[in-house]
Amino acid sequence: MRTARGFTLVEILMVLILLGLVSALGAWRMIPALDHERVRRAAGIVMSDLRYAQNMAARHRQPVAVIVSPSLQMYLIRELGGTTVYRERFLGEDSDFDLDQLQVTPTNSVEIFPNGITGATTVFTVGIDGFTRQIKLSRTGQVRVVAAGSGAPSK
Repeated sequence: MRTARGFTLVEILMVLILLGLVSALGAWRMIPALDHERVRRAAGIVMSDLRYAQNMAARHRQPVAVIVSPSLQMYLIRELGGTTVYRERFLGEDSDFDLDQLQVTPTNSVEIFPNGITGATTVFTVGIDGFTRQIKLSRTGQVRVVAAGSGAPSK
């Protein structure tokens, strides 16, 4: 007598259903992590662009303006009083970041002087679905990323 070896169709279907459920739960838990990573990347890009603006001000020996449009979720870096635009960055829909929050306090524009200092400490806030990071540009020109609501640098 010969014994059949292998799996029945019911056993295979049960395994596939179980794998599907585990995969769906994993994907559902992964979506917030992906959003958090996009916010962290956007904060790093904003920090890098602010340092770029400082470099452009020093290189050209004239002030540079960083002008933010929260409604369009974009900013641009240009000569202060000139027409040269050094960089334009979109962070909202139809971008790699898809942020739903871009705010700047105290004003929507920052002047960076050739020596790297600014008129006031400025805080850029980027976020998705309540998860935010802040980029602080101090009057002395220090740029750092912090978790929103804390004074400690983020990891």
